[in-house]
Amino acid sequence: MEPIAVSVRSGSEWTLIHRCNDCGALKSNRIAGDDNEMALMSLAVRPVAQPPFPLDGFRSVRENNPEKLPENES
Repeated sequence: MEPIAVSVRSGSEWTLIHRCNDCGALKSNRIAGDDNEMALMSLAVRPVAQPPFPLDGFRSVRENNPEKLPENES
């Protein structure tokens, strides 16, 4: 079993999602008190840090529809 993601259940309970390396089955388990917090956060932010699609397309969307998207506030 390989940890692939985290999920939040109702009541703010975090669970760790594992995938079986042999059959691909998914299993959800509550996180434990001794789980590595940095590893959990790394799994939680993975979709934002490494999106499954290129972000280059967002630039053209903003340029073609500037009134529909908020500007970057820095």
